Amino acid sequence: MGNLLIRDVEEAVVRRLKLKAELNGTSLQHEASLALTRGAPLTGADRKALFEKFEREHGFPKVNISGAEIVREIRDEADDWERDL
Repeated sequence: MGNLLIRDVEEAVVRRLKLKAELNGTSLQHEASLALTRGAPLTGADRKALFEKFEREHGFPKVNISGAEIVREIRDEADDWERDL
């Protein structure tokens, strides 16, 4: 796991985190980590931007077929295979 030093956190926030830690029987560090995790989810737009960045950096080829079409092709191939038995 990585380490993170956060300076100039409002005292009220620190007090709330300490209170949560006491109530939950955990450490301040654990409560702060949970708060950061909950507050920093990747949105759909974030995931799209990440995919586009990967695509730019690694030349990921474009595919002009939908997921539904791929599933349909797999099912058709399975049907053909079963008929051949």
